Amino acid sequence: MLRHDGVRRRRRTEDTLISRALADWPSPQGTAVLAAASASMGAFARGFALELAPLRLNTLAPGPINAPLLARIRGAHRDAYGAALSERLPQGRLGTADEAGAAVVFQMRNSFMNGETLHVDGGARLV
Repeated sequence: MLRHDGVRRRRRTEDTLISRALADWPSPQGTAVLAAASASMGAFARGFALELAPLRLNTLAPGPINAPLLARIRGAHRDAYGAALSERLPQGRLGTADEAGAAVVFQMRNSFMNGETLHVDGGARLV
């Protein structure tokens, strides 16, 4: 239904970005359902990229980003959490919102990218 209704009215291509942050880094603090839902976004994007073509659908998988959300989640423990996590990351630091934003801009500007997940994680998936 989306394909037949949505694509006919929209002749140009465009991006829709879906974050799937928890898919690669589940937490033992009760995030299993969120991680599963997050992981499904990659499959969703790949399937919809085919169904909605020529519209493009890509996902972004950000790693640990030093953003206001981290402060809300970790509260007073934000700095200690960030320092401990930074020690394990190959880049030796948390990412920035600007770096995640640059990845989104890259996905939007690259008109040949479709159905892909871009990992912006400082190498977190490697350790």
